[in-house]
Order: sequence, then structure tokens, then C-alpha cells
Amino acid sequence: MTQPSQPPTDPLARIFAYRAIDLRDRFPQPLESFREALECLQSDRSYMAAMSGEIIAYLRGGYALTIPDEFFICRSGEIDATLVPLGKNDEVCKEVEAWLREMLTRPDVDTTKAVPAEERPYSLDQLLAQCDPQAPHPEELQTWQDTPDVGREILEAPTETDIWQAAERLFESRKGAERWMKSPAIALRGRTPIDVMIEDPQLVYDLIMRLEYGVYT
Repeated sequence: MTQPSQPPTDPLARIFAYRAIDLRDRFPQPLESFREALECLQSDRSYMAAMSGEIIAYLRGGYALTIPDEFFICRSGEIDATLVPLGKNDEVCKEVEAWLREMLTRPDVDTTKAVPAEERPYSLDQLLAQCDPQAPHPEELQTWQDTPDVGREILEAPTETDIWQAAERLFESRKGAERWMKSPAIALRGRTPIDVMIEDPQLVYDLIMRLEYGVYT
């Protein structure tokens, strides 16, 4: 007697969770769908997601697939990057779902033998430690810096209050700001920001702004 055929198993059933990762790892919780992970990166809580955002699909059995960021990050040039707008989420979700189905069913992609996803290999502090403060600026950034001033770009020198507020915003606490202000900085030739602030507050303020906007050179 012929046994009834089993209905095909949806390959997406192998995925049990998703994870959204930004530069400060603000979303450690597992998520049920790619859409939820994408919305985390698009939220106000995310930090520099357009520069370093990742979304990972975790598979049963301890393996994972990193979803290519070209699905949700739009890049132009060396330094310009933006997340897809919320209005395109439906389209992006369909594209990612199709990609996942293909990856999980292709015979040349054996996820059962894939290397388990490694722990995120870098943090903000590790990235800063690798930066060369003497490295030349990318051409696009240099062009922007060389553009003549228009309007009120040149403002009065920042006050100590301005600097402390900017540092607290960057490090998300007074304690974190104090630790950074009292630590030697490569970009300040090994001097501490709190010492340099007395002589050149603009230099310290500019350094904080570069760190906040992801310009490490």
C-alpha cells in the first residue's frame, strides 16, 4: 500500500530566532521575525546601524546565517550609508524571505556543516584602538571639509559645559564621560581630553563629534 506523501517542510521553519546588532549591541534579545530585527535597526535606539548594522537568522542545531546587509543598507560612495526607509519594509522582507528560502534549500549550501556564528568580533573600543589618527581623510569627506562656509557654520568656541554634555551623550552616562575625559587619547597625542580642554576646547569637542558620527580618522 502506498504511503501518503508528507507535505513539504517550509525551509523557514528551520529558523527559530533573529537578532539585530548595532555598534553598541543594544538589541541582545532574540526576535521572532526579520521585520522585527529590521525595525530595531531603524529605531531611535540603534547606534550607527547604517554603518555597521547586522541581522542574523539563527537555525535549529546551533547554526546561523548572516543576512547580507545590501538588503537593508543603501550605500553610495565610501562613507555615505542609510537604512532603507520604513515604507520599503514590506518589499525588503519579501526579498529576504526569498533569499533565505534559496539558501536553506540550495544543495551547494550545507548549513548542517556550517561554522556556528561567532561572537561579534569587535566593539566600539576595539575599533577606536585600531584607528590611525594620521590617516588621510576619504576624498568625499575632504571635499566636504574644504567647502567654503555658508551661513553660521563657524560658531563660538564650545564651553566646558558643551563638551561635558557632548561626552555624556556619546558615552550615555556621566561616569562613561568622566572615564573617557581622563584617559589618554591617540587623537590628542596621548594627552587626556580633560587636560586639552583647558587649552583647546574646540579640539576636544571636534573629537567627540567625530566619534559620535563615526568618523574615526
